[in-house]
Amino acid sequence: MNIKLFLFLISTLNFSCEENKTPPTKSVKDYTVEIKHIQQFAKQHIYNQDIAFMIDYSLHSGYNRFFVVDLKKGTILKKGLVCHGGGKGKNNSGIATVFSNVSESHCTTLGMAVVGKRAYSNWGENYKYWLDGLEVSNTNLRKRVVVLHAWKGVKDTEIYPNSLAVSWGCPTVSIQFLDELDVILKKQDKVLLYSFK
Repeated sequence: MNIKLFLFLISTLNFSCEENKTPPTKSVKDYTVEIKHIQQFAKQHIYNQDIAFMIDYSLHSGYNRFFVVDLKKGTILKKGLVCHGGGKGKNNSGIATVFSNVSESHCTTLGMAVVGKRAYSNWGENYKYWLDGLEVSNTNLRKRVVVLHAWKGVKDTEIYPNSLAVSWGCPTVSIQFLDELDVILKKQDKVLLYSFK
């Protein structure tokens, strides 16, 4: 076979293979166990049994991982992007691996919390929601000023494979998404926020 013809055929084959590649997709996760845990906690400790929030920190920050849950139906109503704590350089990739309840750690804290009062913020639309930890793993949320707030750098659609910027431990969402959560929180009280990995 002519060497030029051979090289042409090989280059054509490589081009065809490249064209047929499909980007990796995020598998759809089943959150039945996590939703049941929130339902049981809400009932046992007398928190909101209609609506809750949950954050799956096992997901890459470029994916939607903040979820609004209908506790009555056990379904997800809304989802959005959310930052995780940078941990002073330990969590600067798209997936958080280090978590802490310690002040000045700049880490995300895991566990069940309740969304508290709406207050002024220097970020986003100038409002935030206080968070109060309900488990041993997150008792210092208020002391650390870990709050639910917005930042203009957080997009409204998934950005994977790119990563979000990191926070100092706060679950930070887009301005539009916080406005949507704000509508819910103005009508609902004692809403739980469950952060897990």
